[in-house]
Amino acid sequence: MTRISRRRLGRRILEPFPAVAGNSFAAAEHGPSYFGRMLDAIAAARSSVDVQMYLWDDDELGLRYVEALRAAAARGVRVRVLIDAVGSRAIVDRISVVDDAGGDVRLFSPFRIKFLRRYFHRTHKKMIVCDGEAAFTGGAGFSLYWSGGKRREGPWHDRMFEMRGPVLEQLARTFETDFERWPARHARMPPERADAKIELAAAGTAELRVLRGWPNARDFRHELVERIRAARERVWIGTPYFIPPPSLLRALSGARKRGVDVRLVLPSGNHSHPLFWHASRRHYGFLLRRGVTIHEFDHGFYHAKLAVIDRDAAIVGSSNLDYFSWSRNAEMDILVTDRDSVDLVADCFEADRARGRSLSLREMGLSGTWLKMKDRMAGWF
Repeated sequence: MTRISRRRLGRRILEPFPAVAGNSFAAAEHGPSYFGRMLDAIAAARSSVDVQMYLWDDDELGLRYVEALRAAAARGVRVRVLIDAVGSRAIVDRISVVDDAGGDVRLFSPFRIKFLRRYFHRTHKKMIVCDGEAAFTGGAGFSLYWSGGKRREGPWHDRMFEMRGPVLEQLARTFETDFERWPARHARMPPERADAKIELAAAGTAELRVLRGWPNARDFRHELVERIRAARERVWIGTPYFIPPPSLLRALSGARKRGVDVRLVLPSGNHSHPLFWHASRRHYGFLLRRGVTIHEFDHGFYHAKLAVIDRDAAIVGSSNLDYFSWSRNAEMDILVTDRDSVDLVADCFEADRARGRSLSLREMGLSGTWLKMKDRMAGWF
């Protein structure tokens, strides 16, 4: 094994995290809302700010985060940033000011032709941990895609979730493990700033657990499929990329056979990338024939990632229902198991579903031969 491979994979989280109670759990919708909360948390940080991000653009919003982190580092806060070398390539040069102010910015899996296979392992995580007081995760990157829209598109629809309490220890450990796999660009961090502690004060009644992702065990896919297989009442899922592996399709089909209410909220063809939209449509007929309800969200690109199973489990985070999230990308998700927080995620899903258009089996049957062929070819690809 090469030295790079050892650095990348040598340290892992071997045991699953336990569910911990005593947390607060809140949802924020629309870019201006959750971006404002995250920037305020960075501005208020006193000891540490850790950020892991896949998509980070050098537009107006992305540069606001660069400046917020630079200012935090300049006032003595320990600032550590792990960005994906592909998804955040636009910001790599601009974010050097954070290093210059005393922060530590590292690249996840920088691309090298010699290690072509590593190109397909990206960190898809979106995570901020500020001091021991506030953390955020969900589907949104630092880009105007989620705020004002770009390239003549409307804003992408997404949700971020804010957490406080003991679960921040799991988030901090997840970040620490990922961060140490990649080399520092500037080895200047003062030792006294490397030991910021997470305070684990209770903050509410939510019961939460961090689900590990690559290169640790992939808790998300196991947890989701097993809970769907055991579901007795409802399985509600919202996702931007629905290209499900066979195990997930079988679990959804089996749930319907047991009379479970299975609903999906997915992007519409008006806002989705054509390749992914057609690849998703390949599965619609199979699911509709089994009684699954499918709603296409038509108010901007639907990018939320939500799953609600019965009344005792919900999952939010960064994972999509496609092969990259399932088998390639580094993802991070939160399992929610207390009733009030599950109901909160269910309310988010229902609000999205209410803004979607329900598809019918008849409508799918009326699709022309060329459209069906495109669905099949996209699925194969």
